[in-house]
This record gives sequence, C-alpha cells and structure tokens, in this order.
Amino acid sequence: MKRKGYIATVLLGSAVTVAGLAAFVYLNDSAREKVEGMINREKAKSFVKNTLHGSDALVSAVDHLDDAEINTLMKFANQAGNLKDKTGDAFGEILDRAKKLTSDATSKVSDYFD
Repeated sequence: MKRKGYIATVLLGSAVTVAGLAAFVYLNDSAREKVEGMINREKAKSFVKNTLHGSDALVSAVDHLDDAEINTLMKFANQAGNLKDKTGDAFGEILDRAKKLTSDATSKVSDYFD
C-alpha cells in the first residue's frame, strides 16, 4: 500500500510541477520567447535537413544563427510551403481543365462519326 501512495504522490507532484512551468512560460514573456525560439530553431534544423537536403555542417550552422535570423528562415520556409501549395493547386486545376477539354473533344468526334 505504501508503494501506491508514493507513486500517487510522485504523479501529483509531477503534474503540479508541469502545470506550474506551463503557467510560468505562458505568463512570462521572456520565457515564452525563449521557448518559441527553441521550437523555431528545431523547426529550422528540420527544414534545412529535410527540405533543403542540407549537410550536417549546414544543420549545425543553424545553432549559430540568432533568433531574428531563425525567424527569417522560418518565414521563408512558410512562404515556400504556401507557394508550393498554390502552385500545386494551379497545376491541378490546369490538369482538370485539360481532361475536360479532352473528354469534350472525344465526345464531339464520336458524335460526328455516329
């Protein structure tokens, strides 16, 4: 029985600690900026490694960038993603139109020969 009480106490203490840290980060602007900076830095590393197919040296260079440069890199990544989506949508629309024109032409030809 003592073990269950100990585990419950540890879990409760951990939950209170996590809630306290979350409240601190939420209420403290500088702590929130640091957490956002860390998250953006990891996103930037992922972008450089996976999207740009950067080498390990290039990925480690991200660690030496300041927060403003990281934010600029992430804005570039977001804009590139948006552009890719828009281009994909436009290309899909062109393909749909081409398919429709092809089917219209096919039906007109078949109607002509019938």
